[in-house]
Amino acid sequence: MAEVYCPFESLNTGTAAEPVYDRAITAEMERTFNKLRYTNGVFSSVGSALTVSANNNMTVTVGTGGAHIEGAMYINTAPISLTVEAANASLNRIDRVVLQFNTSVSVRSVRALIRTGTAATNPVAPELRQESNLYEIALADIYVKKGTTSIATSAITDQRLNSALCGFVVAAIPSSVDTTGLFDQYQASLDEWLDTVAAALDDTLAGNLQNQITALGTRLTTEESKVQPLNKGGTGATTAEAARENLGLSLSAETKQMFSDEGYPIE
Repeated sequence: MAEVYCPFESLNTGTAAEPVYDRAITAEMERTFNKLRYTNGVFSSVGSALTVSANNNMTVTVGTGGAHIEGAMYINTAPISLTVEAANASLNRIDRVVLQFNTSVSVRSVRALIRTGTAATNPVAPELRQESNLYEIALADIYVKKGTTSIATSAITDQRLNSALCGFVVAAIPSSVDTTGLFDQYQASLDEWLDTVAAALDDTLAGNLQNQITALGTRLTTEESKVQPLNKGGTGATTAEAARENLGLSLSAETKQMFSDEGYPIE
């Protein structure tokens, strides 16, 4: 297995006219190292984070900002205007604004550009090209309505927060701190506290409530069984019939029958 290491001072093992440096590093080596440190995406805190905005014509603007893509750095210090291809007369399409990393000898750059979609009844955005020498991340999608002559803000879908297409740059190095044990400790402490609260409620609040309910039931039962004498304003009875008799309100059999015939039976 080959070992890769850098940077170190490089000595010229050739000549002054034709130097050969024994510790020279390549751009690919530098990009490989950067890929170990950072994820692909946009830097959220640089400029406007490469926001794509409409101009109410057939152009869009990519704002200032920066990005990391396949180990290469990209910085945009001034807004860039990109032209949207003319709309199809009868079908809609979806274009995609991308950052394209390209290592081909004739290009060797990262550039913002528009990938034009295919006009269709149900259009979809172009698939991102993600190969070893050409790699893209998406900034936004543009819905190009049939026959339109301008792109509105509502036609632009921001894709920067979509981690499957772009995302923000974060550290790619996993944390060396195992937090599993710490989480288990917090969870155990929480469970213990909840058990303590439940026990306290059982012993105090719930117990007090039950005692109050029991006492109230006993009191109601006692009150219902009481007979208030006539000389203290009561009826001296525990039933309606007995109360009427005690109050001299007893009805004759004929009167009871009359009420019963009228649909108001009296016991």
